Amino acid sequence: MAQTDITIEPFWKPLKEVVEWAFENVTSTLCSCLATHAVLEAQYAQKRYSMGFKRWGVFSHRVVDRSHPLTIDVNTRFDVPHSRFNQIDRSQFEKAGLHILVDSEVADVHLAVSPDGFRQVFFQGHPEYDNISLLKEYKREIMSFYAGNRPDYPVFPENYFTLTAQAVLDEYRLKVENSLKQHQELPTFPEKLLLPLIDNTWRDTARTVVENWVGMVYQTTSVARNKPFMDGVDKSDPLKWLSDKK
Repeated sequence: MAQTDITIEPFWKPLKEVVEWAFENVTSTLCSCLATHAVLEAQYAQKRYSMGFKRWGVFSHRVVDRSHPLTIDVNTRFDVPHSRFNQIDRSQFEKAGLHILVDSEVADVHLAVSPDGFRQVFFQGHPEYDNISLLKEYKREIMSFYAGNRPDYPVFPENYFTLTAQAVLDEYRLKVENSLKQHQELPTFPEKLLLPLIDNTWRDTARTVVENWVGMVYQTTSVARNKPFMDGVDKSDPLKWLSDKK
């Protein structure tokens, strides 16, 4: 299980220094999953907590604030992959004064921005995952089980494998368990059979959000390398989104 208390990790001190430097010296920082948890701990005093299980799979999300420039031309409902043991929930994002843009009834907050609306962008899911990222994780967990490093055979990532893919993997599980009993090598993972059965239901939306972010960075960043913003840009409201909402 992943370490819940980030502050005891060996990377914590240098990561915190990078976060602090970035906030003062770059236009906007884009964080995903662990990085989001780290920044909320370092700058907003919001500690993540263990859910007691691994939330992994592909989950439906909904845009809850359609006024933000990040969500322009984004489907109002879309999928996002998640893979984590730990979480920061909606009440913690709100307590930190962050603006929640996208959330899920199952997977909680996915996309949020800092109080100024732009200088920090937070993903709690993994929109950067490609088609087979969860497949590779599942394969890794099977290998871990076979090696005796986990006590149970891994469950399927939620909403990821089709029924046909699950049937293929159920058959593979029988081969794995039989090989364990016979002290044989781990059977070849049926990746070639599975690849055509995997759908990607998140890439287009993820790309649009990131493209929106890159465009906003371009529109607000100074040409001077020692200045994060163009002259006249208000650091407390770089996109003028807060003033437009009033």
